[in-house]
Amino acid sequence: MLNKFFQSFNQIEKKDNFSIDNDLYNLVYEIIIADHEITSDEIELSSNLIEFYFQIPKSKNLEQFQKLIDNKHFNTDLSQYAMRLKSSLSYEQRMDIILICWQVLMVDNIEDKLESSTVRTISTLLGLEDKDFILIRNRVKSSL
Repeated sequence: MLNKFFQSFNQIEKKDNFSIDNDLYNLVYEIIIADHEITSDEIELSSNLIEFYFQIPKSKNLEQFQKLIDNKHFNTDLSQYAMRLKSSLSYEQRMDIILICWQVLMVDNIEDKLESSTVRTISTLLGLEDKDFILIRNRVKSSL
């Protein structure tokens, strides 16, 4: 009986088809929609940065963000995505995610409170230290 239970659990897990890429898109997309305004600049920059830092082709990034937009995707719980990324990526790669988030947040040169709060939450869920979060934020803001 337990064997059947574990088999069905494994089938559910495979059906969900989680991937690091999808988790990454979902977290970055939260920054894009945090201020309730999706701009082409945010999508373009996100796609470019994900390609640069994670070597995922820009065309795939654009396609995935468009799917999230078309589905009117809204995350109620970021922890599931962040926990999988935290266990799969190095600390430096997780810092890259926060760097991407800050750059997307500041693409319009406005530090929106909802966006910065969301980046802080993601940073905490990814297990980044406060000093690294502040370092990334200050580096992005000073480059404007």
